[in-house]
Amino acid sequence: MFKEFLILISDYYSISKKYISFDILVPFCISLLIVYLGKNFSFFNDSYLGQIIVLLGILAGFNTTAISVLTSTSNENIDKLKNTYPKERIEIGGKKVSLFQILYINISYVILLSFIVIIFCILGCLLPIRLFVNNYIFLILSFVITASVIHILFLNIRNITFLYFSFFR
Repeated sequence: MFKEFLILISDYYSISKKYISFDILVPFCISLLIVYLGKNFSFFNDSYLGQIIVLLGILAGFNTTAISVLTSTSNENIDKLKNTYPKERIEIGGKKVSLFQILYINISYVILLSFIVIIFCILGCLLPIRLFVNNYIFLILSFVITASVIHILFLNIRNITFLYFSFFR
C-alpha cells in the first residue's frame, strides 16, 4: 500500500514541535467548543460538509499553486530561502533543513491534509453515516472534521506569516 504520505506527516511534525500548541491544541479547544455548542448536530449536515469541501478545495488549489511557484521559480528571494537556515537547528534524518524546505514541507502537509479531509467529507455526503453510528460516534466524527478544518486554516495562517517574515524580517 502507498505509505509515502506518512513520511511527509512525520517530517512535518519533526519540524513543527515548537508550534504544536498553535497548530493542534488551539484548533482542538475551538472544535470542542463548537461541537459542545452545536451538540444537537443541526449544523453537521450535508450542507456543512459541502462547504468544507469547497473551502478546502480552494485552499488546496491555492497551496498547490504556491508549491508550483516555489519549485519552478528561480529568483533571488527563492535562492535566499534555500540557503538560509533557521536560528535553532532543525534536522530531518540528520540533515539541516533550510527555510525553503520548511515552507515546502508545511505547504505540502496542508495540501495532503486538505485532500484527506475532503475525501472523508465526500464519504460523509455519500454515505448515511447517522444511520450506522450512534450519536456519540457521530459527535466524535464531527469533532475530528471540525478540528481538522480549523487546523488547516491555522496552518495556512502560519505559512503566510512564515513566508512574510522570511522575506521581510
